[in-house]
Amino acid sequence: MPSAARYHHGVMPLSSIPTPQHDSFVAAGRWSTRMVRPFARLDLPDSMDGYGDGPFLLAGNHRSFFDVFATLAVFAKFNISSHILIRADLVDSGASGVFLRRLGSIATNREKRQQAEDEAVRALEAGHVVSMMPEGRLVKPEDRAETGVGPGRPGLSRIARRVGADVIPVAFAGTDDVWPRGSFPRPRLSPPTVKLRLGEPVPMRSDDDQANVDAFMDRLAALVRDTERSLRAA
Repeated sequence: MPSAARYHHGVMPLSSIPTPQHDSFVAAGRWSTRMVRPFARLDLPDSMDGYGDGPFLLAGNHRSFFDVFATLAVFAKFNISSHILIRADLVDSGASGVFLRRLGSIATNREKRQQAEDEAVRALEAGHVVSMMPEGRLVKPEDRAETGVGPGRPGLSRIARRVGADVIPVAFAGTDDVWPRGSFPRPRLSPPTVKLRLGEPVPMRSDDDQANVDAFMDRLAALVRDTERSLRAA
């Protein structure tokens, strides 16, 4: 399968084979777009052009539960579905689990690490988009004060290297203003803006998975800082 390393801006859109849950996934994204209007203004990319023909592994910073709603919204805008790696306790039980399983989410935790990575690899090999948050947790402000992101985990590189995929960085800015860690969002007369931007694919060239992820997180951190600066300047 061709690699996302064939990055030629503006030549080919990010195209993929729809997941089996495509209709439910895109419908959830459209619902999210409508639902968040009292809480946030979404500033999403104008296009997802220039990423060749896959496989596509997307990885973003994680500072708020609102990141999930922004993710669904941007995929719905471009009629793309994705398998998203999400904390297993949210996927495997309760109302959230029913919802997330309908979207084709992949449950992950320490005990299910290998199973989750295998599922992600199979999805990528089938031509589907896979998305994840390589920090593996909601990162506290004090833990990202210096760079804008927390440390990444090596699973991102393990998955990417098994299918020969580069990783597309995704920067979220402003989501923690809408839904701060440890609290709940509230509607506002003048909602804050949430900005989401994609960067150029990052290769996973080393046999050292942690080194690959550290290099990726440096690129993601730079994209996050740029996105935050443009958000403040708007």
